[in-house]
Amino acid sequence: MQPMVNLALRVLREAGEELVHAVDRFDFARATDQEIGKFIADSAIGAEKQIIFKLRKHFADDGFEGRETGSQEPSGKSNATWLINPLEGADNFRNGLPIYSLVLVYQVSGRTEHAIIVNPANGQEFTATRGRGAEMSGRRIRANEKTKVSQSVLGIKFPGIADNDNNNRLRERLTKLSSKTSMIRALGDDALTLAHLAAGQIDGAWLTDVNKTSLEAGALIAKEAGCLLSDLSGGPAYEQGDVIAASPKLLKAIIKASL
Repeated sequence: MQPMVNLALRVLREAGEELVHAVDRFDFARATDQEIGKFIADSAIGAEKQIIFKLRKHFADDGFEGRETGSQEPSGKSNATWLINPLEGADNFRNGLPIYSLVLVYQVSGRTEHAIIVNPANGQEFTATRGRGAEMSGRRIRANEKTKVSQSVLGIKFPGIADNDNNNRLRERLTKLSSKTSMIRALGDDALTLAHLAAGQIDGAWLTDVNKTSLEAGALIAKEAGCLLSDLSGGPAYEQGDVIAASPKLLKAIIKASL
């Protein structure tokens, strides 16, 4: 593992411990919706500020782009930026479900070089460095190479409750897909869905409206583990937030099964 990744991993690990402690201390049962919303926002902002503060000690000239606190441009001669999503899977976090993550991406001139996804609730840590493979908690991982949708477990994300043409089309495609696959799972955390795909714990992923940082991190980890990614039409524009990911042959089968 790269020294930079090791250092950044420690920073995420420490911030994640604070999130877990915060959940343990907060009384969700007695709190109002407004109090819960404030707690989640405060937890995410606090984690992000902690991550930036600690990274800046070692990378003072780098830029930072946080989901909660906004952008801070690089200074000096640096062309590197850290992307931070301090709380992916916020709805799970809100309900005490231990499937949420902190996500960190290191980019140089806009290209993702390192990615880290940490689930602080169970200690799983996913990392990747461009061209050097992907790891889960220090162990090299590789995606499954299944070719048939009927034998595959797919991680998906359902569209929102809004009744519009786009959501209706997505529901129709997911209905077709779910009738042809072995099993579907909606984890409620897009970053972890892609990470578990990379680790071979699910076989494919179908996700929509994915946060930029979570997608950048999950994409690098999945690619380094042998996956291909496309948009929902099979094209290359998945960076816009709608993505299908799987091994090369299964990716084509998933797209075909949903049409």
